[in-house]
Amino acid sequence: MKKLNFEKVFKNIKQPTRSIERDWKIMVLIFAVGLISLSIFAWQIYLSDKIGGGYLSPTITAPETNTKTVDKKRLQADIMIFETRADEYQKLKTSPKVVDPSL
Repeated sequence: MKKLNFEKVFKNIKQPTRSIERDWKIMVLIFAVGLISLSIFAWQIYLSDKIGGGYLSPTITAPETNTKTVDKKRLQADIMIFETRADEYQKLKTSPKVVDPSL
């Protein structure tokens, strides 16, 4: 059996090679993973708020408004106006009073 040489293994761990390119890639990777994790977490909070009925942003109900009642006299007067207009329209349809401007 071959003997394991732990000195070589620990020597590489203790004195790693330094590379600016590798360090930047690691930082960008950590930032990207953090950003994706934060986005997923925010999306889960948003969905749980929407599904749960708005715990984080409750809806405000409008106060009840007073309902207006209809004035029956005013309504009857308006109905009479439209009935007279309908009668006048029917009269004009049957016997139009048009004066010929060329005469």
